[in-house]
Amino acid sequence: MAKRILVVDDDMMCLKTVQKYLADEGYEVVGALSGMQAIHIVQEAKVDLLLLDIEMPAMSGFSALEQVRLLPNGKHLPTIFFTGRQDRDTVKCCAAAGAEGYITKPVEKNMLLGQVKEVFLRCPAQQGEQTVLIADQDVEFLKQLKLHLRKHYKVIVVNSGKSAMDYLNKHSADVIVLDDSMREENGESLLKEIRQNWSSLPIVLMSGENIEEVKERCQELSVSAYLSRPVNPEVLLQTLQHLLSKLD
Repeated sequence: MAKRILVVDDDMMCLKTVQKYLADEGYEVVGALSGMQAIHIVQEAKVDLLLLDIEMPAMSGFSALEQVRLLPNGKHLPTIFFTGRQDRDTVKCCAAAGAEGYITKPVEKNMLLGQVKEVFLRCPAQQGEQTVLIADQDVEFLKQLKLHLRKHYKVIVVNSGKSAMDYLNKHSADVIVLDDSMREENGESLLKEIRQNWSSLPIVLMSGENIEEVKERCQELSVSAYLSRPVNPEVLLQTLQHLLSKLD
């Protein structure tokens, strides 16, 4: 799964430029225009690297990082600062804040990509719960699965395709478990939409129909695993462990 990078800068032009540089290299990029917005994003979703402007109104990059460090998801979050200054005091402050480094403005593409790559090589992946998104119309079944899986993963349950898409558009998930009856919603192919937007996201499809027929119907959508309903929670757990172990 692509590394997710949060870029924070109150300068919209700079923000868009940096986002494009990173997206072109295959990173998943999220943008924020303020320190407070960045804090909320780190609080709600997994982030692998924080690129943070120092000089911003209302809350400086240093202050924002202090708040991020108080969050469970942000305690060890690798951070690179953006700065228009190169004086010794600024460099010392970046080091004192626990940043992996700093990049001077205007941001030069090769310098940016080089530092980002170096940080990911040097810093081990953040240890955190993997997120499983389960979409099924049976609320009682969702409760059963969440109870069984929550000791192993962060489990998000939704009972409609729209809710699943809303979650994926705002947050990240490591795998989605989807009821086959929700494959089509409002005339649109939910599976196809997921694949168009998240091409590498593992999908587990649950179905009460003949599995071989379902596989034939979905063969172009790169479904990772198929399970027959009624689904045994322990079988689902083993399937998830197998799929997610490949992402480590």
